[in-house]
Amino acid sequence: MVAAGRPERPLRPTIDLIVQRGLAPAASVAADLALLARAVTTGRGALRVYTLAGEVLAIGRYHLPPEPGPDRDVRVMRRHAGGRVAPWGDGFVGLSLVLPHRAALIASDPAAVRPEQVMNRYLRGLLGACESLGVAAFHPGRDTVTVDGRLLAVGGFEVAASGGFVLEAVVAVDRDLTVLPSLLDRADPGGVVKAPFVTAADTTSLAACTGRRFDVGEIADGLRSGYERRLGVAFENGTVPECTALDEPAWLAERCRPESLDRAVTIQGQLGTVEVFFARAADALGAVVLAGDFIANSPGVDRLEQRLAGAPAEREALVSRILGVVDGSTNFLLGLGTPRAAAAGIADGILG
Repeated sequence: MVAAGRPERPLRPTIDLIVQRGLAPAASVAADLALLARAVTTGRGALRVYTLAGEVLAIGRYHLPPEPGPDRDVRVMRRHAGGRVAPWGDGFVGLSLVLPHRAALIASDPAAVRPEQVMNRYLRGLLGACESLGVAAFHPGRDTVTVDGRLLAVGGFEVAASGGFVLEAVVAVDRDLTVLPSLLDRADPGGVVKAPFVTAADTTSLAACTGRRFDVGEIADGLRSGYERRLGVAFENGTVPECTALDEPAWLAERCRPESLDRAVTIQGQLGTVEVFFARAADALGAVVLAGDFIANSPGVDRLEQRLAGAPAEREALVSRILGVVDGSTNFLLGLGTPRAAAAGIADGILG
């Protein structure tokens, strides 16, 4: 019997384990789209562990895309999830946990796991993997995994309009996040994407922690063990469903700043920089675009931008409209504090 008020936990959920090597960025994004569609339709989840070929700069769901730089050897990839910009190619291993809803490994009710709890719950499998590889990793909160305070992995997640869920993370294996400034210089010479400067004192890698190199298959085995031990998940070997080719230019251009948005404010958030682009008449806003380092559900962000367009340029009216969308459950925006703190920060930024 289940105690009153407690959601029923699934009986040892079984998901697919998929290992892929040397993918092009567009193929990786398309794979998760296919897995999301399957998860929602059939209830079957998957953990996909993969490497991308070459030098890849991965922007989050809500970053503006950089103008093409002179170094065409660096590929720019837009992820499904929000969060900070990160390297995601040679020397790194990516993982995608794709589920029919955000609580699918914990309970049958999606609301059983609040948005702010998601990373803590689902990064446990990665912590278990690190432990099996001889690395004492820790989740200090928010979107990171660290070793002795140094950054080893970053992640984020998306909840689609269908309710489907994908958590993405990148793990530094043979290289670390000190390559990020170089990738940004080469792929984004115009400085469209904002990121803090990362030094060797801030980061580490599995190779640096252990003195050895790891194949993606070995890391996948560690993740299998970590999710089995820490979340009670069972795995079967699987494959990606047939994928529709991704329109990569359109996907990269999904979030852009129209020329009519002649105003911009920058808010320093918990994950990095959040930017608000907008137009404003004397007493009302025009269109609004949010960009940068935050984690949210994309339907909620779309709805929030729609609600802010045409809003009176008055603090309480803006806060009310934001809170009318961002309830912290169905629609969430992580990286600016509580919903009320986020609403106040955005409103104060706009009103300047």
